[in-house]
Formats: sequence, structure tokens, C-alpha cells
Amino acid sequence: MAVALALLCLASVSSAQDNSDSTDSPSTSVPTRTSQTRATSASSRDTPSQTEDNTRSADTATAKETDTTEDDTDSNGSELANEPDPTDDGSNTEDGNSNDEEPTQSFDESYEETGLAGAVTLTTPDIQAIGTPMFVIGEKITLGWEYSKSTLRPPKKVSICGKFPKDSGKSVDRTAICDWDIAVNISGSLKKYTWDTLTGGARGVAFSEDTGYFMYLYDSDYGITNNLPGAGRITPYSFSFGMYNSRYGQTNNGVPVGYSPSSNAHGTEIHALAIACAVLLSIVGILM
Repeated sequence: MAVALALLCLASVSSAQDNSDSTDSPSTSVPTRTSQTRATSASSRDTPSQTEDNTRSADTATAKETDTTEDDTDSNGSELANEPDPTDDGSNTEDGNSNDEEPTQSFDESYEETGLAGAVTLTTPDIQAIGTPMFVIGEKITLGWEYSKSTLRPPKKVSICGKFPKDSGKSVDRTAICDWDIAVNISGSLKKYTWDTLTGGARGVAFSEDTGYFMYLYDSDYGITNNLPGAGRITPYSFSFGMYNSRYGQTNNGVPVGYSPSSNAHGTEIHALAIACAVLLSIVGILM
């Protein structure tokens, strides 16, 4: 009996151990699942790396596309920069000159070499009509002039001066071109001047009746000695004139003030009649 109870106890203990081992087997499988979980976690960790790599690849591709787009934009921008603005008619170039076939600078250079110089013509008094003008000492003389068509660069300022007759003995310096100034730096566009012979003469030297005076007119910016001022500019101009004292109140034209040809003719007739009467009386006296 006791032996039977002992065997029963051993069987119970053995059965309990088997159940315990069965219960412990799932526990031993947990590490396996944990390993799988770790593998999954590792895969999960690997997945972001792949995602980051893919993202970086995408960013690199995007950057390349952006660079390509910028290059295309730069190319297009360069092409657009070379095109004129809508308001630009294309007449201006980068250096500011027009697209004319003959630029102004080249024209001026060639014109300086081949262009004609300007000239002055005295119109008051009309020197071409009267030859050598005669001016009355002590009166105001009106001077007028014109420029030739070749005077494409008329003077801004002109000066006028005079020279005494060569043998008058009044020149302070016989080698000087002028002895006195008549006008200095007057407007060249007016083309006229009134010379007062009382105040516009040489200091301390009076005018005398004589011929052989000379007057000079020139561009103030180039001087009286510059005979080659350049194309289109006037060369110094000169003319001779005479001066005299008026004894009959004559004008510059040589006609006495208040002169009447008809009254003068009537006086001549009276004078001739007086002579005829004197001759007749002489004849009568001889006959008697």
C-alpha cells in the first residue's frame, strides 16, 4: 500500500514537471519572437536610411534640374538682355552713338581737313559798290557784315581794330597789325556795330584826313593772326578806308545835308545872267 502511494506521488511529480516543461517552452520561444522583432526593428531602422538615400537622390536630381533650369534661365536672360527694350527703336548703340554710317566725330575730322574756311563780307557801307569808303571824322559810323555760306561755325564773339596809314607817323609800333581797338568781344550773331570816331580812336592820337587806314574784323576765340582757324570758321577780314573832316555838314555818302538839286540849278542860272549883263555893259562902254 505504501509502495502504491509512493508510485502515485512519483507519477504526480513527473506529470507536474511535464506540465512545467510545456509551460516553459512558449517562454523559450519568446526570444525567437524578440529576435524577429529586433530584425523587424533593424529593418525599420534600415528603412529610414533607404528613405533618406532616396530623398537625397531626389534632392540631387532636383538640384540638377534646378541648375539646368537656372542655366536655361541665364541663357534666356542673356538672349533677352541682347534684345532691345520695347521702347528702344535700335537707333542707339552701347557707346551712345547713333547707327549713322558717318559718325559725328569722323565727319568733323574729315571736315577739318577738306572743309572750306568761312569768310566775311562788308555790307555797310557796301564796299563792293563804292570801293574804298570815306568816313567823316567825329561822326558815328555804322558797320554791317555778313558771313559766307561756308561759315558753318560762325564766331560767337568778334573783335574789330584799326590801323593808321603806313606813312602817317602815328603808329606806335609799325610791326603791329592794329594800333587801336574799335570793338572787343561783341556778339558775332548781331553782325553790326556802330563806331563812334570821337571815343573809339587811339588814346592820345587824333585822326587826320588821309587814306590808307585799315580795319580788321576777326573771331575773338582765334585771334587776328590765325589765318587758318579751321574749316567753317571765318578768317580775319580787313579793308582799307579813308577819313576826312566835313566842311559842309556832309553825310557819309558825300551829300550835303539839305542839298537840293533844283535850288542849286536856279542859283546857277542867276550867276550866268549876271555874267552876261557884265559882258554886255563892257561892250556898250567900248562902243561909246
